[in-house]
Amino acid sequence: MKRTLLAALLLLAPPAFVVAQAGETTPAPSPQDPQAAYDELVKALNQAISDWQTEAQAAVQKAQEAGQAIPAIAMQPPTKAFISRAQELAAAHEGKDDAVRFLAFILKNASNERNAVKKAVEVLARDHAKTKAIGDVLPFLPFATRFGASKQVMSLLDSVVADHADADCKAQALITRGSMRLEQAKTDEQRKAAEQDLREVATVTQNAELLAQAKDALFEIENLQVGCTAPDIAGVDVEGVAFKLSDYRGKVVLLDFWGFW
Repeated sequence: MKRTLLAALLLLAPPAFVVAQAGETTPAPSPQDPQAAYDELVKALNQAISDWQTEAQAAVQKAQEAGQAIPAIAMQPPTKAFISRAQELAAAHEGKDDAVRFLAFILKNASNERNAVKKAVEVLARDHAKTKAIGDVLPFLPFATRFGASKQVMSLLDSVVADHADADCKAQALITRGSMRLEQAKTDEQRKAAEQDLREVATVTQNAELLAQAKDALFEIENLQVGCTAPDIAGVDVEGVAFKLSDYRGKVVLLDFWGFW
């Protein structure tokens, strides 16, 4: 399969950049109405991504029907104008909690806007590290690491863990920092630091959802690291014979996970 065809097929997946449903576009609300401005921004981006996918799919289909080569397709979604608009709205509400939703929008939806992402993290650290609103954006901070902002993100998380007055915000920061540490860990010491963050969550909050998140991450540390005993897997082979992974204990086993997504 040609790379261009594979790229085109990837466009068949629904957009993962925002969670709101696409809708009709209307004139942008004024900065004095931040929630409406945010909702409109989300709708407009969803519509732009939907149009981008539709146009790409149509181009692929037309080329296939004509027996022609698949045309070049832009692999980056059309996010630039929307990220710029989010920056403007964040600036309009500078220093206020209303700015956080627009900074989060940048982290969640940027595709190639490296400077905008780094700036968003800087503003969050400067203006919002001690506010309760920061809790809404903490789970999305790891997205910024794709744009070379790992140090800035870790510094912000350290600040929230050390100084934030809200227990749930501190717990969410511990979960995010612990998960990032685990993902980046290369030594036992680094994995131990990740585990310590996740275990500390239970000493900070009684929030059931946050406790469940920490528990899930700890399961990975305790059961899915190199050297751990693999969870037993039961299934049926191609001839209909039942088997378990533990049946092959002591032997070299290659597990190939695949599916249709």
